[in-house]
Amino acid sequence: MGGNLQSALIGALAAPLPASDPMAAYRYLSGRRDIIAGAGKQRPLIRLQDKNLEHLAVIGSEVSCSMEEVATESGSATVVLRGGDYLADFVRKAVRLDEDLHLSIDPIPSKPSWKTRWGGKITRINAKRNSSGIHTVELQATSNREHLKTLLVGATPVSPPEFQPLKMWFLPGNTRTICAATLAINLARLFSQPLSFITNILNPAGWFQGGISNIDPLSWPLQVQFVNPLLDQSRTSMLMGSWTDFHSATAELLRDAGVIARAYTFFTEDEENPHPELEALAGGVADLARPHRNCVVFAFEDKSGYEGPTGTAIDGVINLFASTADDLITETVFPIDTDDDGEVDPLFRRILGVAPKKPWAIFWESQHSGIVDSGYYQHKGPVLTAMTGGHSPRIVNELQTFGIRYGLAKLSEVIPLPGTATQAPGSNGLENLYQGQFDDMLFAHMRFTDPKRRAMTGDLAYQELYERGTAYVASALLVLRQLNWKRRAYRSFKTSIRNGAPYVINEDILLGDRVGFEQDGILYVDQVFAIKYEYDRSRPVTYSVSVGDDRKEDDPLSQGLRALQGVASMVSMALGNGSVLG
Repeated sequence: MGGNLQSALIGALAAPLPASDPMAAYRYLSGRRDIIAGAGKQRPLIRLQDKNLEHLAVIGSEVSCSMEEVATESGSATVVLRGGDYLADFVRKAVRLDEDLHLSIDPIPSKPSWKTRWGGKITRINAKRNSSGIHTVELQATSNREHLKTLLVGATPVSPPEFQPLKMWFLPGNTRTICAATLAINLARLFSQPLSFITNILNPAGWFQGGISNIDPLSWPLQVQFVNPLLDQSRTSMLMGSWTDFHSATAELLRDAGVIARAYTFFTEDEENPHPELEALAGGVADLARPHRNCVVFAFEDKSGYEGPTGTAIDGVINLFASTADDLITETVFPIDTDDDGEVDPLFRRILGVAPKKPWAIFWESQHSGIVDSGYYQHKGPVLTAMTGGHSPRIVNELQTFGIRYGLAKLSEVIPLPGTATQAPGSNGLENLYQGQFDDMLFAHMRFTDPKRRAMTGDLAYQELYERGTAYVASALLVLRQLNWKRRAYRSFKTSIRNGAPYVINEDILLGDRVGFEQDGILYVDQVFAIKYEYDRSRPVTYSVSVGDDRKEDDPLSQGLRALQGVASMVSMALGNGSVLG
């Protein structure tokens, strides 16, 4: 009897082999897939933490729950409690107004993990009573990624703000490495003893920020995930900032490189190490780097899809030059789109072996597709002419001033006294009458009309756009290009997909991953922009994944020039000609 029962349990002893028993293998894989997909449909584990991220209580009588993670911004969560719940009274009455509360949501309660956990700070508590007399308390939280907006990149982070030898922090390298290093240094400025004392020498309240225990970096409330700089293949760039918040200082840098910043909430009871790259490098020794307290771990993940030929940090340099060449040359000189997906095909990246490959997760159009809804948008009505100006080039104004003042000076020399050949008294200094009255008159404006748009749009096209600036200088060309780019005709798309059809969210698809989806026979590829999870008493757990964000992409020429600007800044600072030392 026992043997018959055991034989009926597929995979009870070992996974069946497709070659020997294909039907059993199919049933085994199908059942395994159903279990993994079904795990995300459980009621989540919602917990409340105090100001130091220590657990207070498990929330078990919520009316509804929703949470969202966004790739480039801070996510949010909302949990609604019954008005008579003891936790509703606790958060309103037992916790001081200035005291922080934190919220964590594990979507898979049977397997809580920092990788899938949503964590954030409760920023708003709404006590409501509706027209039916039902009381509810709404907890609104902002994800821990918000910390990046309140952490500053110090110009000289290891010295007090009253003495800053470097006027700007700059660090060249591959994107993930420089972001992790910069953030770690600035966290040390805040939490490390005695560095926090040195950097707050005239701010006594900050001398012992975090306490004596913060001598141990693994006891900091905010920590950074280890990045192996030798194997970091993200694009080479430069991070610069002078007391700029970290989010603003790195927003364009991360977007250009295809890297996203994550803020994971780690609890000491979690089984998995929050430093996977260190674990791959050092094995079990990496357990020594596990945080000693509940904390937020910031990670920088490369989701660009680029894979270089060497598999090392050298690929970041190759990616930089190939991407810059594509942005400056391919996009502007011969923009070829063979697959008609609205994206110019990479040329130099393909030649140098760093072009992104097709994503493995692709949603095809079919009767049983996992696409919930998708949108393909055509943005029409381009503007023909871009115009900039308001100021003449400096050299034009200076030459004009020199000529006028020189002429007035010579004129004063030839003004004689009546009836004599001597210079009239008081005529000296006549050139000072000119004080730039004719500045910004010559070459003060410039225009560019797009010939392709002129031929294609028709007689009733939108005509002109204007932005103030200085005409006939290098920056004016970039302004005209950006104006021309902003009001171009372009295509965009956005789609939502269903969990487990066939890919499972947080298993097969993670935030920021490149995903493909088919529409009208064209395969579009973009990053997972947001993952939303929600349920209430009348609806089961549902996931929605947004691919793409339906916005204009940055001008490729601007991206290329930003890369060149970073290289130029690097060289000038190395030669002592930059603004770092004043």
